[in-house]
Amino acid sequence: MAVDQEYLYKTLRGFGETGLPPQTLNMLMFVGLCLAVTVGAVLWYNNRELKKRLTAHPASWITDQSHLTKIIEAALVYRSKIDLSFYSKSEKRRTIPCTLIDITDNMILEVAAQDGIGKSWIGREVTGFFHIPAKQAGMVIFYNFTSTISDIVPKGSQYVNIHVAFPEYIEQTQKREFLRISPPSRHYDYVNIIPDSKAGMNAGMKYLATNGEYAPGYLGGKDSNVILSDISGGGISLELTHMSSKRAAKLQLNKGQNFLVLLGLVDTGNRGIVRHLFVTKIRRIFIDPTQGRAQLGLSFESKFMGYDEDTKKPRWERYKNEGCPEMDDWTYNLYLELYREGNE
Repeated sequence: MAVDQEYLYKTLRGFGETGLPPQTLNMLMFVGLCLAVTVGAVLWYNNRELKKRLTAHPASWITDQSHLTKIIEAALVYRSKIDLSFYSKSEKRRTIPCTLIDITDNMILEVAAQDGIGKSWIGREVTGFFHIPAKQAGMVIFYNFTSTISDIVPKGSQYVNIHVAFPEYIEQTQKREFLRISPPSRHYDYVNIIPDSKAGMNAGMKYLATNGEYAPGYLGGKDSNVILSDISGGGISLELTHMSSKRAAKLQLNKGQNFLVLLGLVDTGNRGIVRHLFVTKIRRIFIDPTQGRAQLGLSFESKFMGYDEDTKKPRWERYKNEGCPEMDDWTYNLYLELYREGNE
């Protein structure tokens, strides 16, 4: 068999210079390049997955579009009020109440026509707050979302439709029978608990009639105080200082006993301080003898609503399991206000 001397010479020369023939070197270079690409791809994938884990969504976020759509549709069915909040050039924060009236590629919100609403709002970022009823009777679930205004469409002279882009996620913020918060002291002017007696009722009426200029003393004595621990539509928790077991027994601070509660709350709108008189029932009581403090949990039983025009007698609105709607609204609005402050 004839031997190609030129090929043999090149092969031998390749072995002499590099130890490997050129074809083998080319193959090794190709394999090395493939390995480098593979390693790079693996490193890129691992880095991407690591970033996903490091930037994992909070458990309260709902990102699944089908689940998100069902929640928005429920808000539409129940005609839930949606509070849109955004920054304005003329004021630090502006919030307007809207009603969800339709869902397309956007959420269409209806709002009463007012100065300032126009095409200039398109593209502005907004935060929406709303709640829908839960399966359990009396319970609601609170949500919020962030999105942008995509269009403004006037509807006659009285209403405007605000088109808000469908959000990428919504956040579930709280779920319970009644939203309960601990209001900072700047949000209430006065709180007190007094006996549900003729003298106590007269003192409560005088407190309302004088718009708080007259305020009954505290049960714990001259140097005592009453602190509003938390409040909801269903009731209120109070802490009484300078309260011993002996004094509590004398005042009949017992579970199931009715007491009057006087409240001066700072309105979340622009009505200033709004004063209330409630008949409440003690649901729980704990007395700390070392601190001389009593902690009371009370439910709202009825609220003084003014005097009947014909009989001139006091009118009372009685509550059952649904609680006091006015206090529920105040609590919810204050919750939104505090939530926004915490995110500014």
